[in-house]
Amino acid sequence: MSRRYAPLVAVVLVALLLSSAPGGASDVVVGGAGADGVRPVPATHDVPPPNASESSGLAARSAEPERVDGGVRVGVIGSSFDRSHAYFDGRVDAHRRVGDRLLAVEGGGEHDAAVAEVIADRSDSARLYLASVGHRPTPGEYDRAVEWLLDNDVSVIVDAGSYFPSTARGMARIATAAERAADSGAVFVTSAGNYAERHWRGTPAGAGWVSFDAAERTDAGGANGSESGVDTGAQGNRLGDGSTDGRVTLRLYWEGDADYDLYLYRDLPGRSDPVVGKSTRESGNAEAIDTTLPAGDYYVAVYARDPGRGAVDLFSASHTLEYTGTEGSAVAPATAEGVIAVGAVGADGRLEPYSSASDVNAVGGVSTDAAGRLSGTSAAAPLVAGTVIRMAESDAHGDLTSAEAERILRETADGASRRVDPRAAIASVGNVTTGGGRSGR
Repeated sequence: MSRRYAPLVAVVLVALLLSSAPGGASDVVVGGAGADGVRPVPATHDVPPPNASESSGLAARSAEPERVDGGVRVGVIGSSFDRSHAYFDGRVDAHRRVGDRLLAVEGGGEHDAAVAEVIADRSDSARLYLASVGHRPTPGEYDRAVEWLLDNDVSVIVDAGSYFPSTARGMARIATAAERAADSGAVFVTSAGNYAERHWRGTPAGAGWVSFDAAERTDAGGANGSESGVDTGAQGNRLGDGSTDGRVTLRLYWEGDADYDLYLYRDLPGRSDPVVGKSTRESGNAEAIDTTLPAGDYYVAVYARDPGRGAVDLFSASHTLEYTGTEGSAVAPATAEGVIAVGAVGADGRLEPYSSASDVNAVGGVSTDAAGRLSGTSAAAPLVAGTVIRMAESDAHGDLTSAEAERILRETADGASRRVDPRAAIASVGNVTTGGGRSGR
């Protein structure tokens, strides 16, 4: 990969000038805005990348539970659910579709059906409420899915997906919906995400091209700041491992008063690297690129017009990055206050290299009828949710909250790995006193 070198600077300067010209494109995000003015949110299942380690093994399956009346109401949020498996007969109390019309027909929802299966497989009292939000839900649609589950008085909500809205406001709305659920008394369990190898965080020291390897920066001046803060380090972050093609989703998020531009380049040895995607908004706290690429070598670059004082986070939803970091690698709803974010560990108890920052952990693999092997934090989240459901069954007061559940899970977890110990967590519920009860709605 060329590392932003004179030819690249020239190309980018032209791109900057074009983006500021009247009528120049300022956002390459694909898809029309939703009814709430927020563009659709690409949703990703939290399964590990194809080259992830397969050493984690599979969590043991329980015997098929007896069908019981009543029980704990559990909400499951997913893109779509394939309910063709007889395993779900009598276990699904309600199914609500909220989101794009592409999920108007059954089928194609093996991943989320597998998540629901893992939950049902570990509790004979779970009554499932399935909320389908589609593969590109708006934050408003996600909010309505959570509201529907709360209206059905669910005690536990499980979401094994991650969402990448094109605006910071959209990210905040998804997090707020999850926080509202936790504040209402439901225990919200979600996958932490598999973005430790698809995420980078840094705090640029000055204006100019951002360094991904944290090298020292120098101030080289330049007209209108377009070449100021020239970086002595790696100014390109390679996308994928070798040749990359297909759908690419890139997000840049930050807090505070700052201004960044996001670029995607194709690496052409011996030639000027062309810009194949860019996002150069003049306001807001996010930049977004959604595009489809032909096979080739690509890298991401970030230009700091005004870096402010805070950190900036770069996410690649589907492809690994060359420069990465675990800190800050979770997105909504895992970032929401009061939500239990679950990471994935291997059979040896070590955190999987792809797993995002988490509150607690569980094994990143389980066998299912609906989808075969379910892997990554998509598997870890419903495993922990199954423990939470059993905890709720053991709670004589019926007022187990997200905060109390997380505290118990942490305190009874297996040492430094923070791997949940189901038996210890369930046994501990009867020994604690909870207060306040479930808040009314």
